[in-house]
Amino acid sequence: MPALLRVARIIVFLFGTHYLIAPANAVAQVTPATNFQGLWWAAPAGSESGWGINFAHQGDVIFATWFTYDTQGNAIWWSMTAHQVALGVFTGMLVETWGPPVTTTPFEPNDVKLATNPGEATLTFTSATTGTFETRMGGVNQTKAITVQAFGPVPTCAWGTQPDLARATNYTDLWWAAPPGSESGWGINLTHQGTNIYATWFVYNMNSRPLWYSVIAAQVGPATYAGELRRTNGPAYNSEPFDPKDISYVSTGTATFTFSDGNNATFSYFLINGFQSSGSKAITRQVFRPPGTVCQ
Repeated sequence: MPALLRVARIIVFLFGTHYLIAPANAVAQVTPATNFQGLWWAAPAGSESGWGINFAHQGDVIFATWFTYDTQGNAIWWSMTAHQVALGVFTGMLVETWGPPVTTTPFEPNDVKLATNPGEATLTFTSATTGTFETRMGGVNQTKAITVQAFGPVPTCAWGTQPDLARATNYTDLWWAAPPGSESGWGINLTHQGTNIYATWFVYNMNSRPLWYSVIAAQVGPATYAGELRRTNGPAYNSEPFDPKDISYVSTGTATFTFSDGNNATFSYFLINGFQSSGSKAITRQVFRPPGTVCQ
């Protein structure tokens, strides 16, 4: 969702020492081994369905992709490299990137640009499945209670326990084009629960602005998942209250994921969105803190 490793490295370089101090009374009921990888949304569950935030948690870093809506109600995403500053507390700069339109073939990573730093955010976890997401953007502060989004059996994730990612049997992670770094700037978060994968695909529209699609991909064969791609519109990210009744969906095509092992897959898509576009991408997990995180 991000500019993926290349831009993430830029953010670490620029803001790696920009830490925020957590409130003295922020005590997280978590252990040092707790891993928060997965898809999260507003708590209580379902209260603000329509937006969410993916966490790729590796070591002391969480790479977050927040998918929501701009002030005109259009789909937009921001990303954050959040460093751990206390037990259960991670903070970083929110960034917006622009890049080649989704129809561009081949995708040129050198055309991905860091557009703006719209603000900063802090994640404070109170358990393995609950926390808060505090944002400071444009002079407006917001704090949202968040929880893990469960649509099936929620896996348990751990960093550093499986050096051979090909042996993983759950696909929950941040994925990007293979070989790694060949198309840095776009990515796709997979949340794998039971026989379904919820995927959020982070790309750019015809004006090179951030755009995301989602798909609920059901298992249709051995190591194969497929479903309908959707583009979503909804209330602005800073709406108070955020009313999920204002969410609208448009079917924009189909997507299929075919896994050859736990670290390699093919992502095939067909898009109808004022244009027609189809493609097939080899994808792999994005590892920024070796050996990466696996879920089971």
